Amino acid sequence: MIDKILDYTYDIVVAIAMIYSIYLWVKKGYTAKQKYFFLYLVAVFIVDVLGLVFIRKAFKIHQTYLFFPFIIFSILYFRYFYIQDYKTKKDHYFLNAIAAISVGMSLYFQFSIGFPKFNNNVFLMMILFFLLASLQWFLYIIRFVDEQNITVKQSFWVSFALLFWSIFALFRMYLGTWLYNYNQDIFNVINFLFSICNIMMYSFFIKGLRCVDYNVLRTFNSFKK
Repeated sequence: MIDKILDYTYDIVVAIAMIYSIYLWVKKGYTAKQKYFFLYLVAVFIVDVLGLVFIRKAFKIHQTYLFFPFIIFSILYFRYFYIQDYKTKKDHYFLNAIAAISVGMSLYFQFSIGFPKFNNNVFLMMILFFLLASLQWFLYIIRFVDEQNITVKQSFWVSFALLFWSIFALFRMYLGTWLYNYNQDIFNVINFLFSICNIMMYSFFIKGLRCVDYNVLRTFNSFKK
């Protein structure tokens, strides 16, 4: 019962985030200011909400054919999202490198076993990319402090959400099998907490969408590199 409630809550939060982002796009014209975030949220809604409930059953599509392209898209989108903030070549190179490695390794892992099987290492590549990309943004904002409060930046909420989620996902991924064999009650608790983590991530995304006025124009005090 609690699992279904969490699933419905997740679907509702994702839908709210998507609808709000589309509202900002259509009614407010905030496409550039929100860094086209509605595209990512629409993809999440299609894959995670419609995909699991309707698309797979209606068209008899294996989940790998939805999930694998979504992972590649997610890596490429957040590469675009973050590179808008960076003013130094070194940060551009690093972000491009981890994105290229993540996509390249994802393609290698998946095609090494073929479809429709899903290689869990592909999921690991997305987790590691989210982890490194969000940490890079936090380090960047520490190096180049500007006049704005960090909590009014969409990138802060997105980075915090991705960092929070990726750490928990990494923990669950590596300990999940062991916990399932060791103690299923603990495993169920971890799954419950991970569901909460998913809901919180998109709640942070919604908070970030409310910060669109601070996404594009930011005056830094200095750039030395």
